[in-house]
Formats: sequence, C-alpha cells, structure tokens
Amino acid sequence: MSNGEHPAEYEPVERKVQLAGNSTFVVSLPKEWARAQDLESGASMYLYPHEDRLIAAAETVTGRTQPVTVDAAGLDDETVLRRVEAAYVEGCDRITITDLEGLEPDSRRRLERSIGRLVGVAIQTATDETMTVTNVLDASEVSLPQTLAQIRQLTLEMYEDAIESFCRGDADLARRVIDRDDDVDRLFAFVSRGVYRGLEDVREINHLETDRTSAFREYRVADELERIADDATEIAAAATKRSGPVDDEFVSEIESIGAQTRSVVEHAFDGEQARVIEAAATARDRIATFDDRLAKRDVPEGYLYGTVVQRLGQTTEHGLAIADATVESTIEGSQSR
Repeated sequence: MSNGEHPAEYEPVERKVQLAGNSTFVVSLPKEWARAQDLESGASMYLYPHEDRLIAAAETVTGRTQPVTVDAAGLDDETVLRRVEAAYVEGCDRITITDLEGLEPDSRRRLERSIGRLVGVAIQTATDETMTVTNVLDASEVSLPQTLAQIRQLTLEMYEDAIESFCRGDADLARRVIDRDDDVDRLFAFVSRGVYRGLEDVREINHLETDRTSAFREYRVADELERIADDATEIAAAATKRSGPVDDEFVSEIESIGAQTRSVVEHAFDGEQARVIEAAATARDRIATFDDRLAKRDVPEGYLYGTVVQRLGQTTEHGLAIADATVESTIEGSQSR
C-alpha cells in the first residue's frame, strides 16, 4: 500500500438511492464491505444529518452518558478535583465520587465549592461517603461563540487591570485580577467540554451554534486567551510583592508597552493580519529595549520588572497565535464562496 492510501475497508463506497414501493428509499451495501464494518443482515444503522453530509453509524450516538466513578480513597481534595475536572472536560454527564469519608471537613467543603463553580453541572446528591455530579445544562441553551466572547472580554479587562495594579502599586486591584483567573479557567473548561462532546456526537456541535472546524478553532483561541489571563495573573502577583508603586520613569513605558501588546490581541480578533504583524514587531522591539535598559540599571525589586517584561512578551506571542487561527477562518470562508 503506497503512502496516502487507506485499507479498502476505510474507503467510502458510492451507492445509488433506489425507490422501494411508494414510500421507502433503499441503499444497498456491498456484502464484503459491509462485513468489514461489522454489519450483518438485520443490523440497525443510524443516520445523522450534519452540515453538507450524512453520517451513518452502526451504533446510536449516545455521547458521554455512561456514569464515571472517581475513587477518592487515599486522595486529597486537589487530586480528587483534578480527576473530576478531567471527566467534566471530556464531556461526562454523570460523575460519582466514592469513598469521601477519608476527607477532612474543610477539604470536603473546598471540593464541593470548586465543583459547584463548574459551568453546566451541579451536585445532585451527597452523603458522607459519596457525591454525584450531573449535567444540568441543555446544549441548545449554550453558544460556543458567545462563551468565547465572554472569555475575551474578561481576559482583556484582567490584563489592563494587572498592568495598572503593578504600575500604581495597587495590591487590592491585583488580588481582584488574581481572583478573576478562576472565572477564565471555568469558561475555558466549559469550551473544552463542548468541543469534546461535539467531536463525539455530531448533534452536540450543532446545538452549540458552530461547526466542528469552527469549534476546534474557537478552542485554540480560548486556549490562547486562557494563557493571556495567566500572564495577567502573574503580573498582578508581581504587583502584590512590590513595596510601592513603580518608579515614575518606568510607569508610562510599562503602560505604553502593555497597550501595545493588547493591541496585538485586539487586531488579531479583527482579522487584521498586517496590523497584527506590525504591532507584534513593535511590541517585541520595545520589550527588548526596555529589558536591556533594566539590565543596565540597579533597579530596586528588578526581578519583579523582569516578570512583567516576560509576560508582556508572552502575551504578544499569544496574540499572534490568535491571529493565525483567525486568518484560517478567513481563508476557509473565502474558499467556501
């Protein structure tokens, strides 16, 4: 078999739709091909309309309806939560946690609060030994593009506030930025959950007001935004460690570079590739110049400035990654016309 070729059982077969009687269409399948797909006489098939194609499945698409069990025996609440979150992101509808009696009351409460913040699920039942988390959200009530828009708005607000908190020495504002990072994480997990479910069930992705290609692209963009939120969180964390506001000679420069890196992200969402590249090049040059300037000076708490410089640079790269995804969308749109 040469490169690029597939086994015969994976190749599509072209069949004609025939009319049987006055009310039924019939499609015949080659016997050998059908058996290669584990189809036998009398077997049922399920047909799903999806965009420009018809998907045939030998079994009904059930999605993640099977219950998942997380055994908490010998685990701390953080480990249990990570396992629950993994099942949540994979799209599971029902998650049962067992052997919870080993958790301390404070750990149990932290676990319940964290699970309660996950979007679209709720704790249905809870005893001393077990807890059951179930899906309470109909996919038809959710829009993946709207969720992405929420992440975008929240992330850019965090980023702007983080830079302000560092420059002004505002620890209270910095802590509010850090707290909002959990909101971005929750929304990103929800996007991941929707994409996982859509990959498994063609009906799910239609409910989310998107298609598979767009959903994967929206996941990539959400991932980059989540990383920008992390950058904002680290800048805010640096602000909480400062003994006072930034030296006046650096304030306007940090604010200006911050605005420049933010413009990279904003142009990326506007699909302005040329402006993104230009803004990113300017941001890189200004960050490098500022970093060199800091290196030549004995700046008090200089390592905190270094954190900010590093995060500004990373945000620029995340903006470029968002632009790449947006350009792909533009190309796909032009090819479809």
